[in-house]
Amino acid sequence: MSFFSTLFGCGQNKNNKSNKTAASPITKPVENITATKEQFERRAKSEAYCKAKNIPVYQNPNALFADTDNKVKIRTKDEVVDRALALCFIGLKSEGLEKKHLDQMDQDFGMTNKLSPIEKKYIQADKPTEQQTINANWRYESLHVLLWALGYIDSLKYPDQMCNVADDVKIIYQLKEKGFREKATLRSKKEILDQADLILRINWACVSAKLKNEIAPGGVSSSVVVERHYTLNWLISYMNQNWDDVSTDT
Repeated sequence: MSFFSTLFGCGQNKNNKSNKTAASPITKPVENITATKEQFERRAKSEAYCKAKNIPVYQNPNALFADTDNKVKIRTKDEVVDRALALCFIGLKSEGLEKKHLDQMDQDFGMTNKLSPIEKKYIQADKPTEQQTINANWRYESLHVLLWALGYIDSLKYPDQMCNVADDVKIIYQLKEKGFREKATLRSKKEILDQADLILRINWACVSAKLKNEIAPGGVSSSVVVERHYTLNWLISYMNQNWDDVSTDT
């Protein structure tokens, strides 16, 4: 079987994904933020979206805001490209792609140098734990967000179902590293912050529901929501945290 056909036979295993129990830390937001006009406007837009989807919104008008535009430093295009490639790589290992094909991808894309410390441990493990594999498999959702941020996906759809992994991986594999990097166009800070604010509010609603032993509101997948929140927080350099340490405070 060719490398191409083997590669795109991957990305279809949903069993690991359904077993992950993801949850954001339950935190107490700062209760008295002096928000800017842009923060209020962004919040209003996000809350209107949530209400239309029957997702509860946080009631304190002086708390729970994404950072202001002037404080946020968006990751560079090269940083996002490298992170997308790394996530694709660990995702494919989680699907069981043979070592010879992973080694070929490493050679073609220089994958090892792009991995975080936790990802390196996973890739180098001959017998990774089940939880390592599950976590790596879920990073396909993070990859999907980065493909959107790089302009390869038109929009982030409502987070009620998982992404199409085969379609996402195909984008990277067909372009190779040089083409993938050159064709990428990083979205504006406003677009990324809009999504970061929205997912913050959706994740807050998911955490709130969990505290009440209720299902996630609006039919969303809480695991997809957490992965999006994680990735968008990394994109906006939330608390200047490295990839392995990103928090999804609500």
